[in-house]
Amino acid sequence: MADDQDRTVPLPENSEPQQPGGEVTPAAEPAPGSAPEPTPTAPSAASPTPPPPPAPGQDQPAQPYQPAAPYGQPQQPVAPGQPFNPYGQPAPGYYQQPAKSGKATGALVCGIFAILLAWAPLFGIILGIVAIVLAVKAVKEAGKDGKATGGKVCGIIGIVLSVLSFILYLVIGFGAMAYIAANPGSVTVVDNAPYSDSNSGLAATEDEKQAEAVAQAELDKLKNQDPAFVQQLAAQLDAEFADSAGYSLAELGVDPVAFVQWLLADFDYQLDGTYTSSDGTGTTYADVTMRDVYAFAGAFMADATAFSRSTEAGSMDEAAVKAKLGELFNAAMEKTTDTTETYIGVDLVKQGDAWVVDEESWSDETELLFGNL
Repeated sequence: MADDQDRTVPLPENSEPQQPGGEVTPAAEPAPGSAPEPTPTAPSAASPTPPPPPAPGQDQPAQPYQPAAPYGQPQQPVAPGQPFNPYGQPAPGYYQQPAKSGKATGALVCGIFAILLAWAPLFGIILGIVAIVLAVKAVKEAGKDGKATGGKVCGIIGIVLSVLSFILYLVIGFGAMAYIAANPGSVTVVDNAPYSDSNSGLAATEDEKQAEAVAQAELDKLKNQDPAFVQQLAAQLDAEFADSAGYSLAELGVDPVAFVQWLLADFDYQLDGTYTSSDGTGTTYADVTMRDVYAFAGAFMADATAFSRSTEAGSMDEAAVKAKLGELFNAAMEKTTDTTETYIGVDLVKQGDAWVVDEESWSDETELLFGNL
């Protein structure tokens, strides 16, 4: 019995913790006569025994399973003074959407208008500066944004274009001033008016008075039926009628001079101002009242067309046809007494110290007055 008590009963092989790596260390035999070592007790669930440190050169053993904390308690210890979040930390990769700023849109709009209004330098520069300021504020508030960047770029472009426009205007202005200084006679200002009006009470220059007197004398030739002018105008109208009808007025038995006198029977005019220029040219304007030559031409052509379609015309020889057309021409003068009003300009040129009527221009003007027969 004593021998049985002194004998030490070996523990089961799995009672000793295994060393990492799978090797098992055998239990040491007690020395004879020594007291038996106490039997290790099973670890308590409430106080788990930490595993022994790994031997040199071996890996760290896996951590034993940690039981979950009771509901309502934090998973990790909370440091004193730190706020406690019962819902835990946000999931990995979660980020907050940056807030958008209306200043970015405003910067873009101002930048675009700065470019469009670059031709007006003051507005272009102001809008460009506003665009840049709004863009900078938008980036500070909500981070980088495409609209803010675009607004800043457009604002810079608008300012540059506005400055270039301002420089261009300065160059044009100084260039014009230099040209006027080098050519003082290129611009003529007469009493702060484009032309002097004899009926308006504005004082006329000496050149304007002389030019207006010459134009008035030419118009008086029409009003007073100057014989030389009547002969000249009669020859002009006779030739024009021959070109258009194939027969001259004389061949129809019509006196060209009598026709011109009929045209000038109610001729009258009222001067409406004279304009002269430093290059030696001028114009006198006038309101004219005269016989309506176009109404006469319409009446004659209607009668002549009706005659040409009649059976009477087919039975006549050429001489009889000419005589008939002459009768219709004179009849149209007798039954046409309508008058009309028109506006003309008598062009003048300065030769030396005297003003004269521009004959070529005056011929064109009389052709408009009396029609191209």
